[in-house]
Amino acid sequence: MRRRADDEETSAYLFCERCQQMFERVLIQECSYCFKDFCRNCAVRSGNTAFCSKACAEAWFFAEADEEEAEEEKRKP
Repeated sequence: MRRRADDEETSAYLFCERCQQMFERVLIQECSYCFKDFCRNCAVRSGNTAFCSKACAEAWFFAEADEEEAEEEKRKP
């Protein structure tokens, strides 16, 4: 059977991009910041969200603070 070009891969397994091990698709999560796939063993929890690394977790939360500070500086005369 031929697949259409726009069909997603239906493999039951994916690789963790951090540890390079193969896991079932249901055990792999996608990083909210950089969109890399990672397993539960490699996950870095911050708040209610899981990230692939500590750098992504910090960038996710501190990026909002940096934007707010920039807006406040623009408002100053």
